[in-house]
Amino acid sequence: MAEMAGQPFVHFDQNSYSEARLVEAIALWIALRLGGVKEITGLLSAEITNAIRERIANNATVDLLLRYVRAVHANFSRELFEFRDSMIPAADQPVLMRTISANLFEGMEILSDAVTEKFTAERSRWFAGSVGERFELVSAILKDKPVDTLQALNQLRYDLTLHHVALVLWQDKITPDSGRELEATALRLLDQVGCSSMLLLPAGPGRLWAWGGRATDRAAELRRSDKPVDVPPHIHVASGLPGDGVAGFRRSHEQAITAERVSRLTEPGTSTLYDYGDLELVILLSDNAEATADFVRRELGPLAEDNKSMAALRETVRCLLDNERAVAVTAKHLHIAKNTVVYRVKKAEQLLGRSLREDRLRLHLALYLAERLGSSVLTTQGPATGLEHSNRTVSK
Repeated sequence: MAEMAGQPFVHFDQNSYSEARLVEAIALWIALRLGGVKEITGLLSAEITNAIRERIANNATVDLLLRYVRAVHANFSRELFEFRDSMIPAADQPVLMRTISANLFEGMEILSDAVTEKFTAERSRWFAGSVGERFELVSAILKDKPVDTLQALNQLRYDLTLHHVALVLWQDKITPDSGRELEATALRLLDQVGCSSMLLLPAGPGRLWAWGGRATDRAAELRRSDKPVDVPPHIHVASGLPGDGVAGFRRSHEQAITAERVSRLTEPGTSTLYDYGDLELVILLSDNAEATADFVRRELGPLAEDNKSMAALRETVRCLLDNERAVAVTAKHLHIAKNTVVYRVKKAEQLLGRSLREDRLRLHLALYLAERLGSSVLTTQGPATGLEHSNRTVSK
């Protein structure tokens, strides 16, 4: 998937669950074809159909999808031939080469025909109903094309002149009830932040775009809701900031999409809500993944090691900086003794080679990014210090 991230597939989300399933389906078909299977049926057919539905929702063309399928097929075939060369005696390779090549060529033709047929059928189904028409209109609005708000009101049953907040909801594992579950969750969350008007739009299998609007003033941010935000564990929600009018409708959705994308990079946690406002600092600081990781590792040095000992030190130092270096408050927040806080701070300063007062802003930002992005910006080299088993106080 990493090799497929460039042109012309740059708009395909390489971090999405659906993308991984499509690549796996193509690889599985190659394996089945080499094993003598001649038809794409059952679960494999369903996997390919779901992938096609999501790409139709994202306005992909059949030509681009076929190019992607062929590129993945070629990539997997190359790996297969390299494996063959390393495992099969040279004398047996010509015959095996002819057999494998014939099977792969015929398999690619079967796969291409199936993708084309399914794409045509799904596109017709999608655009035959009102969902397709509404999706076309919303897509035009999101692309900043001129729109008649009164006409949009009649077609969408939603007023674009309101104050809006946008959500993107998705499920990793699609079930027959996915659509209903996503809609029920979206309606409940939008009602929780005070929205009186709502627009729900399916955006592919197991995926929903949603907007909520208020006429008098802005809706609340989900992260600042008076009530706890309850999201089922199998549903993910990304939310944008409240915005006004057509521009706010578009901007809040773009923010929710960005929060969704960043959610795939952040360290897994107990929450399935990804609020743009909560992630904004990460988004602004982590535009370049390689530069972000380099910054974190340079600033933290040994503290950037990805193990439990360093994680405990990072958490303690970050909490201390969050609380203006108040040891008692930090100890209470982390449920540890004050002496433990003091010990960990001295240990961290020893590893950093400087006081926590030096370059405090850069240190604080590096710790924040390490907390939110986790292993993607940490280092795996270096032995653990055994901090969790030590009671020794380390002097600087």
